[in-house]
Amino acid sequence: MPTLYVRDVPPELYEQLRCEAKTARRSISAETVERLRRSLSPRSGTSLEQFLRDADRIRAEHVLPGGSPPAAELIREDRDR
Repeated sequence: MPTLYVRDVPPELYEQLRCEAKTARRSISAETVERLRRSLSPRSGTSLEQFLRDADRIRAEHVLPGGSPPAAELIREDRDR
């Protein structure tokens, strides 16, 4: 099983995680894995297909005016500032 090391965890965040782990009667490592599992698992009731359909619908509702620069160009321009 892979090992994950996390550096520079703010002390207050570590303390909160430690308290949550204690409340759940888990080690800090087990609590961290559980939190990652929950945060990365698909949202209940929303499939990937539904998410993509919703994204396409929203994208279609928000069409940029003609002549608008592409997003990549705006990002490059912002980075160069």
